[in-house]
Amino acid sequence: MTRNTSTTRIVIATADFRCRASLLAALQPEPGFNVVGEASDGPGLVALRQHLQPDILLVDSPLAGLVNGAVSSWPAVRIILLATIIDEGHIIQALRLRARGIVPKTAPPQVVLKSIRSVLADQYWLGADTIGILVQMLRADLPEGETEAADQRHGLTAREHNIVAMIATGHSNKEISQELSISERTVKHHLTSIFGKLGLTSRLQLATFAVAHGLAPSADRATAALTVRPVSAARGQRKPLPAISLVGR
Repeated sequence: MTRNTSTTRIVIATADFRCRASLLAALQPEPGFNVVGEASDGPGLVALRQHLQPDILLVDSPLAGLVNGAVSSWPAVRIILLATIIDEGHIIQALRLRARGIVPKTAPPQVVLKSIRSVLADQYWLGADTIGILVQMLRADLPEGETEAADQRHGLTAREHNIVAMIATGHSNKEISQELSISERTVKHHLTSIFGKLGLTSRLQLATFAVAHGLAPSADRATAALTVRPVSAARGQRKPLPAISLVGR
């Protein structure tokens, strides 16, 4: 979805004064970013919900539960969870919140800014540690033998299986089209079919699904690919980054 507004309204909700001050210092100078509200406790966050309609909510874990019960009051807000540590509990909390990103509270300002811009572009922002834990969580829920003949059980064709494996190892649509000698439109057509068969809606879901269900050529290789490619990376320029976002390209 393309945004038509020029100003992004941001609310910061955390009891950590230093964290709030750091976020304000990073956000206020940025053109197009407007911090319209701050909350340091539950009543403050509830009060903000009553009269503000932000685009982005930066909320830490202790206050996040208050948002969970009233997301409908902010139907268009995109949530980024600020986590003290990246662990399974915080990832589950982010999923329940339908958060679009999870960022350590100690993350450098440039990482916070990149996460906001990615989320505004309808991407997901997840750190390398988050991806690793998420993949392990998916694997733990699989019954023994789940990965055997997974492509047959889900009804994927051989070509679709190849595309899933390439998505899991970090290939863009353009790279897939070049590798398979097909058009980018055909790649998109195959992805639409794959999403429908697997009940998924994003490349991030598809990549983690592929790793968890053995559809990637190598689980370790696929996990590594999820941690190295930013959206803006040029082909052939892959290096470890503090966080990534995966979208259709």
